[in-house]
Amino acid sequence: MKVNNTQIRQLTVQLNQSYKRKEWQAVRKIDKEIYTMLADLKGQPAVAESLRRDILQLKKVHLAAMTACEIEKEHLGQMLAKFQNQREGVSEYQQVEMAGGFIR
Repeated sequence: MKVNNTQIRQLTVQLNQSYKRKEWQAVRKIDKEIYTMLADLKGQPAVAESLRRDILQLKKVHLAAMTACEIEKEHLGQMLAKFQNQREGVSEYQQVEMAGGFIR
């Protein structure tokens, strides 16, 4: 695959917009495209060097996107833990009810 500046710039813009909009499936797709592109460039050091500036800009946005993904993952983990704690509270009601602790 022949990689050029336009492709890299498009990936950079798409990734930047997607992670800022929290479109995680799009971020995942773009991440895979970046992986494939970089794998292709490994065997083309002269081409990679000619694209260096755009690759570095993509890298900067990619790191920001991955950081945003980690933050979102932590946030979701906290929400799941909160829901789990609430579910455990409901479970206690059920256990008390089953033991005959409620007067009807």
